[in-house]
Amino acid sequence: MILKNIGEGFYLVHGEKPTLNVFVYNIIGVLPPTEVNYVIGRLLGNRYRILELIGEGGMALVYKAECTLLQRIVAIKILRPQYSSDKEFVERFRREAQSAASLSHPNVVNIFDVGQDGDTYYIVMEYISGTNLKDLIKKEAPFALTRTLRITLQISDALRHAHEHNIVHRDIKPHNILITSDGIVKVTDFGIARAVATSGYTQTGVVMGSVQYFSPEQARGLPVGPQSDLYSLGCVLYEMLTGEVPFTGESPIAIALKHLQEEPPLLAMLSSTQPKAVADVVKRTLAKDIEERYPSALVLSKEIQGILGLKPDQKEIEDYPTQVLDLPLNRKEKKEAIAENPKKTLKTRLVNFSIIFISIMVAFLLAGVGFLYLIPAKPEVSVPDLVGFEVGEAEKLAAENGLKINVVRREPDETVQPGGVLSQIPKAGMVVRRGRVIDVVLSLGIETVLVPNLTGKTLLEAEILLDQAGLKKGDVYSESNKNVPKDHIIRQKPAPNTKIQKGATIDIYRSLGPEYVEVPNFIGLPVVKVQSELASLGLVFDNSVIYKSSPYLKGNILDQKPLPGEVVPLNTEMSFIVSSGPAGFNTDYSSDLENDHEYQVGAEELILPLESEQ
Repeated sequence: MILKNIGEGFYLVHGEKPTLNVFVYNIIGVLPPTEVNYVIGRLLGNRYRILELIGEGGMALVYKAECTLLQRIVAIKILRPQYSSDKEFVERFRREAQSAASLSHPNVVNIFDVGQDGDTYYIVMEYISGTNLKDLIKKEAPFALTRTLRITLQISDALRHAHEHNIVHRDIKPHNILITSDGIVKVTDFGIARAVATSGYTQTGVVMGSVQYFSPEQARGLPVGPQSDLYSLGCVLYEMLTGEVPFTGESPIAIALKHLQEEPPLLAMLSSTQPKAVADVVKRTLAKDIEERYPSALVLSKEIQGILGLKPDQKEIEDYPTQVLDLPLNRKEKKEAIAENPKKTLKTRLVNFSIIFISIMVAFLLAGVGFLYLIPAKPEVSVPDLVGFEVGEAEKLAAENGLKINVVRREPDETVQPGGVLSQIPKAGMVVRRGRVIDVVLSLGIETVLVPNLTGKTLLEAEILLDQAGLKKGDVYSESNKNVPKDHIIRQKPAPNTKIQKGATIDIYRSLGPEYVEVPNFIGLPVVKVQSELASLGLVFDNSVIYKSSPYLKGNILDQKPLPGEVVPLNTEMSFIVSSGPAGFNTDYSSDLENDHEYQVGAEELILPLESEQ
């Protein structure tokens, strides 16, 4: 994907080039009136009459429409032209939309139809009378706690339903969450983000709007799953409680980097202003590590229900295993049972059972006491300190104390040599029975990683690459360089593909771009004098000097390039035309360029005519 500058606009080099003015309008977030209104009044698919524009997104326009067949109002999402021209994307978009149409949940916007009318591709959806959550946040945030939790619970329930059908939203943000006039939450655009993500397209507005809610794994370009949606939901929850998005920045890359490395600035404030249970929910949903987030939307929903004091939905009650019931009595057994005196039988059974139970318990107690006296207890020993010992030595030391070792795992560590014991349970000094097994963790030694190639990257791009590799940015040096664009990286230390300890720092040398100098006026000066001074001025002497006969002093400069007053990059070559004296004289003075006394003139002899001309 390449953005090319053409005149005052841009277009994407991806398939057929879209209309220039259309894409320029897309970059700034709107379409020209003709592009917005051309479908109003049109009958799509012989069924849906377009009434009015009700919303715009990065990849589609949303219209209110009437289904003439069922006589109902629907919403229709129509793909923008640059997407419609890509047949591969359209097919992928259709498949994802059809997959999302399988969802049926009160908190999910229903998809009724996916269709095509000529070059127009569209999705027919449930029409929601209300507003989107982003607009609501702008007007009313921060929300009251109960309101926030009820909205979050409904979004979580929608995600739970989608995840159970193996559909990950990928673009949870307030813009995709609608609130009906009755306060019911409706999540829209399931599956559509996946179609965009795999298409190779991008748009400034789309990326900037979504990156505020990206999960760290999305920022790294890694595969996403259900817990990525939960992180995005955590961003929405944070915004409802504070009125601010978790992270802001000057560019999508800057914001993505904060998702990877920083804590939301108002997270500490939430811990002091909100109940601990609520602050814990926010922290857990916004955990950088997937393993530290909620394992599923179901668990998150139950947590919120507990805070609100709600009972779980009936469908959330766990299933119990099937049990086998006793067969009913046959007729003969029924008659015999009826013939007995039920009260007498029950009393007799209870007495008999009590006697038997007490007898058994007494017997067990006596046997247990005797067993304790018969079998001597194992002697107790103090657990030795195994930390730092090589595993073989640790096993030997443990055996000397009648203990055994069990290696539970291995971890990287820079303080203990590979194969040495990092930690142990029970800890040193505890008194245990002989034969006890000591669980130990062994060291893998220093973990090393390969240094990524940062050359040519911007500083922000380099920081993301370093974070992905488990490294940190070190010192940043700036220097001029005419070959590397300004603010891009010239080189790094250590070099790319070097093995280095994980967590180490990488020093970066950033380009200031080429240095510039203003060209002095050398015309009339001796070429030898200029040649000796050019280096100190940051310019380079071009040895291919042109000699030309003239009435002026031999060896003086007649013309120069670049011209006096021009601003040029540092180390630019200067070429000169030099006087060889009047016509008829020897014009080859290159051999005695430095010896001829006529060249050793000062600035006061600038462009003096010969005596014969005076």
